Amino acid sequence: MTFIRTGALAAALALIAGAAMTAPLKLQPANPQPSPKAGLDVKYVGSGTQRKIRDLKQAKKLLSKAQPGQPLRGLDYRDTNKGEKVLTFSDAYNVAAEITGYMRFDSPGVYELETWSNDGIDAWVGGQQIGHVRGIQGCEANQRTEVEVPRAGWYPLKITYFQKLGTSCLMMKSGKQGEGVAWTPNNVFGR
Repeated sequence: MTFIRTGALAAALALIAGAAMTAPLKLQPANPQPSPKAGLDVKYVGSGTQRKIRDLKQAKKLLSKAQPGQPLRGLDYRDTNKGEKVLTFSDAYNVAAEITGYMRFDSPGVYELETWSNDGIDAWVGGQQIGHVRGIQGCEANQRTEVEVPRAGWYPLKITYFQKLGTSCLMMKSGKQGEGVAWTPNNVFGR
């Protein structure tokens, strides 16, 4: 009986240790490497849909009717006041956006990426999900994700984002492991 308990305890401890030591997500660079213009491409669908956007699933459905919008300067859209437009779109509420482009890393290594949003987000870089909030929330950090960048260069970026009511924000923090994270400068994004 003691052997079974000890074995079960050892297995549980190994599982916990394995979860704590999860390897960073390995990013895949764009192939071929692009020579992008500054900013990010964006497509929008707004409140003209006559529907309140409540979650990512609904936002993704509505985006099938999205229209190209004015490109984003990067991912530095701080929390707005109520009634101010969402990103580069003309509406302030019930907006869904599909954002595409590239993110540049200047050297290989392990990085920490952290998305911030108000409301939902599904963010991918280099083929790996780095941010996910299904529903509505205030302007806050989603989660911090460790990623492995195998080589310097451009990595594909795709974000589905929606804003329901109130204020809006969409931002990113990043930094090389051990050096801390800071707001990501707009010049590392390309389209």
